[in-house]
Amino acid sequence: MLPVFYRALLWLLLLGFACPALATHQVGGQIEMRAIGDVPGHFQITVINYLEDNNRAAQTTGGQIGIFRLRDNARMLVFTVSETAQRERVVFTNEACATSQNQRVVAATFGADIQLDPALYNDAGGYYMSFQTQNRNAGINNINNPLQTGFTFYLEFPALQKNGQYFTNSSPRFNPINGEYLCINEAFSFAFGGTDPDGDELRYSMVTPLNKNGTGRNQEASAGPYPDVQWLSGFSANNAIPGGPTLAVDARSGQLSVTPNQLGLFVFAVKVEEYRNGVKIGEVRRDFQFLVIDCPPVTAPNPTVWATGLPPNTDFTICKGKTLELQTTVNPDWNYQWRRDGLNLPDATGTRLQVNEPGTYSVFVSMKTQCGKASGSQNVTLKVVDLTSDLSPTGQLCATDGSVSLSVLGGSDLTYQWFRDGKLVPAPPSVNTLTVSQPGEYRAVLTQTQYGCTYNTGALSITRAPAVQAVIRSSQNRICPGASLPLEGVGGVSFAWQRDGQPVATVTDPVFSVQTAGTYVVEVTAATGCKATSAPFAVAQIPAITVTMNAVPPVCGTEGPVYSLTGTPAGGTFAGPGVSGAQYDAKTAGIGNHVLTYSVNFAPECPAAVAQQTAVVAPIPTILLPEEMITSLGTSLTISPVLTGDPVTFAWSPPTYLANPAEANARVVSIEDDMVYTLKVENATGCQAEGKVVVTVYERIWVPGAFTPNADGQNDVWELKGVEAFPAVEVTVFNRWGEVIYKSADGYAHPFDGTLKGVPVPPGAYVYTIRYKPDAPLLRGTLVLMR
Repeated sequence: MLPVFYRALLWLLLLGFACPALATHQVGGQIEMRAIGDVPGHFQITVINYLEDNNRAAQTTGGQIGIFRLRDNARMLVFTVSETAQRERVVFTNEACATSQNQRVVAATFGADIQLDPALYNDAGGYYMSFQTQNRNAGINNINNPLQTGFTFYLEFPALQKNGQYFTNSSPRFNPINGEYLCINEAFSFAFGGTDPDGDELRYSMVTPLNKNGTGRNQEASAGPYPDVQWLSGFSANNAIPGGPTLAVDARSGQLSVTPNQLGLFVFAVKVEEYRNGVKIGEVRRDFQFLVIDCPPVTAPNPTVWATGLPPNTDFTICKGKTLELQTTVNPDWNYQWRRDGLNLPDATGTRLQVNEPGTYSVFVSMKTQCGKASGSQNVTLKVVDLTSDLSPTGQLCATDGSVSLSVLGGSDLTYQWFRDGKLVPAPPSVNTLTVSQPGEYRAVLTQTQYGCTYNTGALSITRAPAVQAVIRSSQNRICPGASLPLEGVGGVSFAWQRDGQPVATVTDPVFSVQTAGTYVVEVTAATGCKATSAPFAVAQIPAITVTMNAVPPVCGTEGPVYSLTGTPAGGTFAGPGVSGAQYDAKTAGIGNHVLTYSVNFAPECPAAVAQQTAVVAPIPTILLPEEMITSLGTSLTISPVLTGDPVTFAWSPPTYLANPAEANARVVSIEDDMVYTLKVENATGCQAEGKVVVTVYERIWVPGAFTPNADGQNDVWELKGVEAFPAVEVTVFNRWGEVIYKSADGYAHPFDGTLKGVPVPPGAYVYTIRYKPDAPLLRGTLVLMR
């Protein structure tokens, strides 16, 4: 028998008096976050919201949920939840109490399907979501100004990606609740805990309920922190319902317990923390209300439950699809409420109950006319033998062979009968698997021997798959020298190749590029699992041939003779610049290195065999040298010819005064005599050229004593013979007062023309100085200018 202290838990309940007509009185609830499991970051978000059942509650159809980062409260996402299920009435064990207190509560379910990006939700501190609403019940006795106090549903969850890996997690799950009351000075306990779908550890503690941000009817998603409700004096999270003991929760099981010593409606909250491997990964808050009433001293009824037509027992078993009738003691003064697995069943308030679902059943009774103690019957357990099973086939009947294994639900207390096309198939009765090799319509009958339950599976049609046709396709059946031949297997989804009767284990693709002659077959497996082997496909090797082409001699310039081309074997084709038929003309080809080919087509499947030669038409070199170079005694200089035709060898003669006669640029060192140098060059083809240069050596400059700058075209400037040999020469001319009237600044590139700043100087004698080199002695003399 259940303890007599089961009285009065109203969770998520509001007092009927002192309530404004338009208020949507929040009774309680929580948020749940379920991983759907198909795509990382795909979740179903559910808000379970318990409301006082009135017109205003009917207008509540959802709202906004915000997701925020715990570290800095940054907003990540805002989405809307809408109603996803039919509202369910919270069933009270003692309807007389519910009626007398004008209590009607419904459970509303709001939800949304969301997709979160794991790469975006990777902060180690985790995230939280909240759903905010308003209007608690004005009759709440443990918080300040309850009617103007809001409600925040709150859930924390971990990062979706840790160390580059997706972190799978769902929040805890909670069962529906019964509508009950607490009786003053009566011990009360309630299974308030949940379960975790990931097997994580859950830890429970009492906390202060959360208010909402802001005031008024604003229900927009806003970030935390969220304010606590304001306790009245003497109340706290751990003293939400005064008593001996006060309301408390077991940290491991979530079991609530209290022996209240004060009447009233009391709000409280429980924090459910989620731990994995000793590390907290999330939490959810559940916010509720208990109503404590003064239960009259009524003697509790003592009901008994039995099954109609069966001997007294507490354990019953029926076959699926059958019904068992439970009944209890009949008393016209009693109020009845049936339960399954501790949860009140809607509309189950009679003395008889038809049951067909497995579970633990009991009935709670109380006096119809008084809100007093309710007491429960003994528990009756119902088991349902469910033989529901579909035929599960594996294998395939192929065109001429193959088999299929049919299996159904197994069990040591089951027997089986197998049928093909309505006829019994001989098979041991204990075998739940049948292997068949013939097509037909199969079914099985399962029988549970102890209770005589039977089940007929649906019929399953087994047919033969179409014959598999294995074929090898190829554009040809011969392999060209040095090439491969692709063979394509057709007719299946997987392939096994053989060459000359031996498996080729390394090739499982539909295309096999063969490089060796032989006989090939392919075994193909169709999607049905059926196999077939192709007809042999013979591949031959085409022998290689050797193609040669005689070399073409190089020529200098384009005026060489026409050359006859030859190659083996005969019958091929010549091609390339300057080629016409079997003739090669360097003039037509032009200067350059030309690739000439000889191609022989030896098999229609294969590309031509080709030999090639390079025909060189080399340019004839040219040498550009000055006719004469002037220098001074003992000077070093470089003779740099301008060359064309790509010469590669150089020979200067005579080698006198040359640092290296084989260099392209001749380096003349400390020359003392006039020289005539000859340069001979040759390119890689052997084409040659020759050039000469005269080097004149001056020991000093010849200085004339007079000149006539009279614009007659003769001796109009003071010409210094051999001055070119002295590029650093300094020439200065003075008048009779010692003033400089001319000075060279660039050697003697601009000779003295008898003017000073463009004005002719008077005729007469002028003194000059000449310094050949910076370190040479100064030469002095007199110059006569005549006009």
